[in-house]
Order: sequence, then structure tokens, then C-alpha cells
Amino acid sequence: MAIQSFSKGNRGALLIGTGIYDHPELPALRSPEVDCTGLDTLLRDPEIGGFEVQTLINADRSTLERAIGEFFLTASGDDVRLLYLSCHGVLSRRDKLHFALRQTDPERPSYTAISAAFIHEVMEECLARSIIVILDCCYSGSFLPGAKGDGSAEFAEALAGHGRVVITAGTRWQRAWEGHHPDAETPAPSLFTGMLIEGASSGAADLNGDGFITLQELFRYASERLHQEGATQTPRMGGEMQYDIAIAKVRKKRKQRSPRKDRADIQGRKTAGPRARDKPEPWQIRAASGPARQPILSDGLLMVQEAYRLHVIDLEGRQRFPLTQMWYPGKPALHGGTAYFPGKGGPLQAVDLRTGKPLTSHPALVRDGLLGISKDALYAPTQDGSLHALDLSTLRPLWSLPAHGLAAASAPRAAAGYVLFMARESQRPGDTAGTGANRIVALSEGREAWSYKTEASFSLDWEVTDQGVYAVVQQDGPSEPPRIVAVNPENGQTIWTFDAEKPLASAPVAASGALVFGYTDRRLVALDARTGVPLWSKEKKTEGRLLLKPLVVDDAVFTADRAAKLVRWDLRTGRRVRSQDLLVSRDPQGSPAFSSGVLYATDSQGDVHAVPM
Repeated sequence: MAIQSFSKGNRGALLIGTGIYDHPELPALRSPEVDCTGLDTLLRDPEIGGFEVQTLINADRSTLERAIGEFFLTASGDDVRLLYLSCHGVLSRRDKLHFALRQTDPERPSYTAISAAFIHEVMEECLARSIIVILDCCYSGSFLPGAKGDGSAEFAEALAGHGRVVITAGTRWQRAWEGHHPDAETPAPSLFTGMLIEGASSGAADLNGDGFITLQELFRYASERLHQEGATQTPRMGGEMQYDIAIAKVRKKRKQRSPRKDRADIQGRKTAGPRARDKPEPWQIRAASGPARQPILSDGLLMVQEAYRLHVIDLEGRQRFPLTQMWYPGKPALHGGTAYFPGKGGPLQAVDLRTGKPLTSHPALVRDGLLGISKDALYAPTQDGSLHALDLSTLRPLWSLPAHGLAAASAPRAAAGYVLFMARESQRPGDTAGTGANRIVALSEGREAWSYKTEASFSLDWEVTDQGVYAVVQQDGPSEPPRIVAVNPENGQTIWTFDAEKPLASAPVAASGALVFGYTDRRLVALDARTGVPLWSKEKKTEGRLLLKPLVVDDAVFTADRAAKLVRWDLRTGRRVRSQDLLVSRDPQGSPAFSSGVLYATDSQGDVHAVPM
């Protein structure tokens, strides 16, 4: 099939997203604004899309109907028109598709929403040679008159005309899914739109390698990626195409200019020893489909969690293993190439990370995100309030602590010969609701050895070492400066306290005899873990607020901030050693991974970067 010339006519795109709704039956959506922003950047880029773009977010009905009408009715000749909608799809009582707005009443969509019939009408009057409509909403397959639910029947012509195409995120009755949002401040694009952005921005959707990404190639790429990720939606494409439509160009990679080699440089290369030859090179690999947690490195594997999915990459070969699907979004426990997490309903299961297949299970109904591992034991708080210690290889019980008026609020950890966990007083037996904690409990062989209680609440981001347990006490709420408490893990006595000057942007990290954290005013602080005394005499600041917990390795501190800077600092002096430009995916409970001089971090698009630091 021939491809329409990329340079002919005007290329216009209208992007519409609605995520805020007044009616209680229409829950808020966090992806539409991210969808439109990502597509706006992509399509507007002259090296990729070359479109003139108008974006409307949470606009009212009259504004949208006028914008859609003007968008189509002002086109002519060889123009290209691309209309994109990301919102709730609503069906009327006669199964007619409408696109929901903030003021939409789902019981009365005919006059409170934008009807698909209205868009069809203005498209029929449009003189543009090529029209593309991309719909990322529930029931979007209804926009195609020939669509027959989830069946495989062929589509009838969506519209009369040349090169008029409709792409929908699902079938007539399917829902379209939002992205997996790691936290409140980092919304992700919708699953389908995220794949479109991924394929066009990276160039991976150029399936024939000719330097252009056509509509059919982009659709095939996104559909296949959704299938690989196990998404329960089936995109559809319908319409009449006498030629394929080039929707994007593959961005040309700029050649790096080599520095001038003088004689000394050449001589240095000739005499370079093994250390110079073995210097690691940076690399990048796609892990998740959007923002995800920071990687965990264990047993030669890099694990990146994206909500209910665990992406596993072989570090040496940089090959992906089968996706590990979880039932709940909490962080799994990882050890020896095995992931431990609750199965459907809560029974503990162990899965081989290299094959994605179950290894063993235990009937105990465990709580999501609260599994802990130390040496050869797995510590599992259960839904009835008890705590089990299980053998890692067999999941046979080692000891159990019955529910005794306390509910675990953190994953148990081991230090100084004890098993420690944060807890709160439960209101009744089996009560595990809530997330606060006001006590640190130490166990020995399933019996309480000591506990440390505070009148205020603990932040659940704590650090445990053989030298100290470091906890953040929120005395006056999370928006106020907290107090950091160091507790002796052997007896539960206070070692020292430190009153923070500002709220914390990151939880403290304890390693190499130091406790490191960041303030919301961008100050980076390092305390002596034994005394609580600051290590640095001069103030140190990051360029942006921290997005992750700092990482401490030997005498180095690594930070990642909102200014898209990865920085290595000298732990003892606070001196900034080097930096790298990279906007990481926000993960308040995570930090980059480090091995053999290389830092591994997940960026805001879901790629893992290996950065020699």
C-alpha cells in the first residue's frame, strides 16, 4: 500500500482529555491529561510528528463542540486531521456512544455529553483527504458502525472518503484501562495511549525500517505490546484507506563528534591497561510501559515493578524474562530468583522470576506489601493479625506469633538477632485496617523481647541496621518538620534524637555509618549514625527536590531529583563528584540499584538506564 506524502498539506491535531467529573458515578481519571500532554509533545515535534496541535483539557461541551467543528470544517485539499479523545465513554439507553465531560450525567448523555453522532456529522463535511480518529475510552468500539462486540467480524466502512480511519482502544463492550500510577504525584498514561507514545517516540513502531511510522504500523505495534503486557482490551481499527498514512518520522540520531586526538591521547590509548578497556558503557532498555518503581538488583536479575506487574531483566544478557503477574500492587519480597507475594484472595505464593511459573504456596492469607526476608526466613504478617516465620525454600512454619492486640504496619526486618516490625494497636482481633504505626516491636523466636512506643505516629519509611533502628516521628503531621529517632536494636532504648528543620522530601537511608536524607527545600543532610551529629560543615543542595530515597554505597551518596539530575556525592565531605542528566520515575520507597560502578535507574517513561557513576 502506498504512503501519503508526509509533507503534503496542513497536518492538524486536536487532543481532548477529560479527567474531572462532577457526577459520582463517573470516577476521576488521572491518565487523560498525561495522555494529551505526551501526545502534544510528540506530535508537535517537527522531527517526529510535524503537526499543528491544539489541546483541550477538561473543557465544557460548547467549547469542545465548537473546537471540533472548526477543526474539521476549516480543512481542505491534502490536509491531515487527527482527532484524539481520552475520557469516560458513556452509552445511552439505546447503546449510542457519548464522550463524557465534567458536567455529564450518565443517565442523560444526549444533552450533557459529546455524542459520537455529532463527530461523525462534522467529519462527513470535512474536505481533508486524510482523517484519523483515535479514541481511548470505554466502549470506544461503538464508534465503528461495523463493530460487533468482542467477535472477530470485519469492520464496515466507518466513514465515506479516502484515508479515513478510526482507531479505538477496545471493542464495543470493552473498557479501556488507565495506566498504573505509582503514586499520587506521578500519573501514568492510559495503557493504549502509552503504547502509541512509546512506539512513535522510540521509533520502535517503524516495523519496516523505512524511517516513517505509518498508522497501520503504529496500530500493530500498540496492539502487540498490549498483548505482551496481558492487557484485557483489544484495540480495533476500521475505515477506508486507499493508502497508508504516515503519522510520524523516526527521529534521526545525531552523530557524536569525536574529540580531536592529539599525540598524547593516542599514546595513552596504546598503553591503556585492563582497567581502561573494561570501563563499563552506558545502556538503556525498555522495562515498563510508563512510570514504574526503581529497579531492584538481586541474583543477576533487575526487577522493575509496575503496579500489578513485575518486569524481570537478565542483567548480563539484557534479555527480558516472562512477565510476572501479581494480584495486588504491594511490593513483593525477593530472594534467590524467587518472588513472594499474596495470590488471589491472599494465600502466599512463590514464583520463579526467570520463568514466571509458581514454585510453591502456603495457605496463610498474607497482607500485601508487608512480606520481609532475612537470611533463610520469610516473615509474613497475615490478615488475621498474626505473624508467621517460614522457611524460604519450603514455606514450612518456623514459628508463629498469634494476634495479640497489635497489627503489623511494615515489612518485618532482622537486626541484632531480633525480628523487628512497626505496629499499631488494633481495635479488635484481626483488625488490620489503617496504615499508621506508633510502636516498634522486637521478637526473638516469636516472643516479644522489647517494644518502643511513641505518642505520635511513625512514618513507615524506616531503616534497620545492627547498629540502630532509625525512625521518623511525625509529631505535628506530614507537612511539619518531623523528629528522627535512633533506637538501640538490642534493647529498645533511645540512642539519640534529631529535630528536622524542614519536612523531609525523602526517607532517611542508613549505610556506611551515616544517615542521609533530603529536605523539601532541596538541602541534602548526612548525620553520623552513631551520634546524630551532622557530617558536613557546609550546606549541600540538590538542583531539584528529591524524587527517590538517596542510595549510599561505601563512601558515595547517589541522589535523583526533579531537575532531572543523577548526582554522586562524596559521603565524608559532601562534595559533588559527578552528575548525569536523567529524569527518573518517582518512587518515594525506592532508590536506584548499584553494582560494579554502574547505577541502574528507571526513568519517567519506564526505561531502565545503566549509568557508569
